[in-house]
Amino acid sequence: MAKGQAEKTPLKKEKLKAEVYDMLPFRSPHNKILEVKKLPTLPEVAYRLLDLLAGEPEISELEEVIRYDQSLTAKILSVANSAYVNTQKEIHSLERAIVILGVREVSEIAFSICVFSVFKPLKNLTDFDLREFWLHSISTGITARIIAQALDLKNEDKFFTFGLLHDIGRVLLVHLFPERFEEILLNQKESGRSLLAEEMEAGLAHTWTGRWLLKRWGLPEGFALVARFHHHPFYKNHFLFEPAIIKLADMTVHNLNLVNLPGGQRGDPAPLLSKLGLSEDLYQAIIEHLTTVRETITEAWSHVI
Repeated sequence: MAKGQAEKTPLKKEKLKAEVYDMLPFRSPHNKILEVKKLPTLPEVAYRLLDLLAGEPEISELEEVIRYDQSLTAKILSVANSAYVNTQKEIHSLERAIVILGVREVSEIAFSICVFSVFKPLKNLTDFDLREFWLHSISTGITARIIAQALDLKNEDKFFTFGLLHDIGRVLLVHLFPERFEEILLNQKESGRSLLAEEMEAGLAHTWTGRWLLKRWGLPEGFALVARFHHHPFYKNHFLFEPAIIKLADMTVHNLNLVNLPGGQRGDPAPLLSKLGLSEDLYQAIIEHLTTVRETITEAWSHVI
């Protein structure tokens, strides 16, 4: 065996062992997730878009990433020509669409389309509408970015993608265990408890499955951390800043009923506002803004979901 192979094999075994131990609390008689061999995968263009979102891309860079994907291009042109944008002349070129919509927004739309496409074959379950689920994820991402802006964070753009993917474990449960998840939805409807509480009782917490999937996709650790702790950012005497912002965004979207998605986390945002250093006045301004643009969000994103 070559020296390089001898060095890599133990590391690979240790990584697999750590992953298995990490998921042990998640085992249940109903759950075979550790035995799943084939998972949905992100298209390569999604990783290139994430790289762009991490920096400050030029129009030409973004166009180069998207232009050869006809589906992406068509949907972005659809958004650019929608009533949401309200342009007087029809937009025919991707470059013009990026100019009109903005580099950041087109990057986010394109990345979101990639995520949606992974789970496109899925059908709605009773009490679980996939369109509403994605609208909730988008609304959480938009709200998280606004909160990050209000806190004057330098890397505000990543909070949209954190918000978009925070509940990804839930749609993975629909993909892997549709019948079992439908039972969980029915139990939540009857009990009135949070959907997470019902998932945990069934051994199918979306916080664990989301973390697992995002790690399998090879996304940066921050994504997995948010998926795992966006319900519990106060963890073992530690305050997890990024999950806290997503929790506040998630809670705000549910409190305002921006999307019809039952069983989500609601509550008093005051402890999070205090810990994050966000004033009540500024938070109220965020709420007023979201209330104003709620229909605009639905109109804009209906062209890509």
